[in-house]
This record gives sequence, C-alpha cells and structure tokens, in this order.
Amino acid sequence: MKIAVLHARQPLTTDLREVFPEAECVVVSCGEPAVREDVGGEPPTLVQADRGDWAAVLGGIKPDELVTNDEYSLADCAGLRDALGMAARLPAYPWKYLDKVTMKRELAAAGITVPRFVAFEPVVARSAAEVVARVGLPLVVKPRQEANSRGVRVLSTVAELSEWLAAHDGEEGWEAEEFVAGVGHHVNAVVRGKHVEPVQVGRYLGPLLNLPIGSMSVRYDSLHELNERVVATLGYAEMVVHTELIVRPDGEPVIVEVAGRAPGGEVPRMAERHAGLNLEAAHLRLQAGLPIGSPQRTGLDAAWIWRRPGGLPELASPHEVRRRDSVHSVVLWNADADQLAADAQVLAGGPS
Repeated sequence: MKIAVLHARQPLTTDLREVFPEAECVVVSCGEPAVREDVGGEPPTLVQADRGDWAAVLGGIKPDELVTNDEYSLADCAGLRDALGMAARLPAYPWKYLDKVTMKRELAAAGITVPRFVAFEPVVARSAAEVVARVGLPLVVKPRQEANSRGVRVLSTVAELSEWLAAHDGEEGWEAEEFVAGVGHHVNAVVRGKHVEPVQVGRYLGPLLNLPIGSMSVRYDSLHELNERVVATLGYAEMVVHTELIVRPDGEPVIVEVAGRAPGGEVPRMAERHAGLNLEAAHLRLQAGLPIGSPQRTGLDAAWIWRRPGGLPELASPHEVRRRDSVHSVVLWNADADQLAADAQVLAGGPS
C-alpha cells in the first residue's frame, strides 16, 4: 500500500512509519519543514513540488490513498482525492471548516453561540466607528483562512483599530470579532461518518498568542454534546475535529473556531496519555480508510506546555520533554488531577 501525504505549511508532528506501519509513505510538499524538528526517526521520503504541480506529481506516484493534516492542504486534498477517484472521506464542504466567517455564519444559523463579527470584504480604512458599533472593544482581528494564531491581534482602542485598518486598507480575507471574556477550552473528537466519539476537553492555561502556552484535560461533558452539534452543522467526514471555544463567566460557551483536522501544539500527545489515542495519527489513518482504536479513558489526566528554553522546575507528575531551538514542549500526566494542575501551573509560569 502506498500513501501520499500533502504538506504546504503545518509540519507533521508524528513519525509516519509509526502512523502507517503497513504502508509506504511519501510526502508531497511545497513548503518547509514538512516534519517538525523534534520528531524522531528517519525522515520520510519527500518530493518537493509547487502546489500547481501536485496533480502531475501524484499521477507519477500513483498512491492508493492521499491524506493530510495540514490546514493549508485540506481543500487540495479533498479535490485531488476526487480527481484520483478516491473515496470522499473529508468534509463535503471543507470551507465550512477552513473559512472562519463561513463557519460562524453556519453555526449562528443553527443557533450555536459565536462571537459577534464583521467580515471585511474588503477592509475599509475609514470604518473604525462602524466596526466598534458592531463588535465593541476590545476586539480581535484575524485572517479568515489561517491557523495557529497567525495574523491574530487583540486591539483595545479606536486608535489601534484605525491604525490596523489603514495598514490593511483594500485587502480581502480579514474579519474582526468580539473579544469574548472567559476561559479558553478545546474539544477534540473522532468523527466516523455521522458518529462523533468524544476524546477530550482541554482547558487552556493562559492566552494563546505568547509563550508559555498549553492546556490540561478537564471533565466537561456538556462541551462534548455541544461539539456534536457543531459537527452536525459544519459537516461529517472521516476525521478528527478540533473545536476552540471560550466559556464566559456565566457559563455560556462561545465557539470561536473549528478545524476539521487534528490540533497543533502537543494536544495530540496529551490525548494519547488521557484517552489512548494520538489525534494526528488517528486523523491520517481515518482519511486513508484504515482502522483506529476507540478513545478510552486511561485513568490519567494530561497536560502540555510550550515554554521558552530553560531549566525545568521539579515536577511530581510523570512527564516527557521535547527540545527545540525556540521552544521546549512538556507533556505531563497524572491520576491525581490536582497534582497535575499544580505542576502545569508551575510550568506555565515560565522557565525557572
């Protein structure tokens, strides 16, 4: 069996030989790096090709399956799978998961709470008063089709907004949305057809725009029920879904973004400890039509932290560390949720 993996921008965080032990894998990429630097093992076979040449390259490779976990390759993967006569395992309308404005419009129409928002079609430099009247201050500006917080800014004043609007005057592909006060969470699930299997809920340990960042598993079953409504609205597939939301102080959850792919950071490895399932591996195998296990409570809670390089404090929880030039990533786990939370908060405080 031969599997081709598409890559444009978001690198793989798992060893493809471990994900697909039964297959020969080749990565077709128009960007670098295709694999994150802390992934061990021998690098996969790599073919560099411009995105416009992917169809021709795949025609030469003749893969049995085509997969991706790259936000910037999902639409290409869906289209190329169709062109190659492969089963349609990705969402029927991938832009509901890729375009943040389309996503929020669909969710709001289904009665699911999302932030108030303005779609810039295009950005107009003189529109500050109108934007503030619709979403308030502070507000968040972000690209409609990006991932990993790229291009996201929180603007607190009319002056900051006016400066941002002037800098982006005439540009397409942006939106502004209400800044939702509360605690950030993510919800992860495995989707097989119309069956949504809960994997984990994570509570973020702080803001997502600066180091240190991370999350820890929490028991919040009503968010799994909300996530089922989200997937039913945006579309079923054979995939992992990653839903970002904020729980307001009054307990109301507000959906911020939804990704039809496995999450970034160390959330896939956190899920492996908490639910026995690596989310990136599961997402890739589901696209390839290969079996995966079902998520199971392991009896462990888990957390992850990305922090600047530096010495680690003493931790009571078992943990593993991956070191890169710009960041150290720590995954930790414990059957004692209180001890895990204490260790995670120490780590989230930064290097010792």
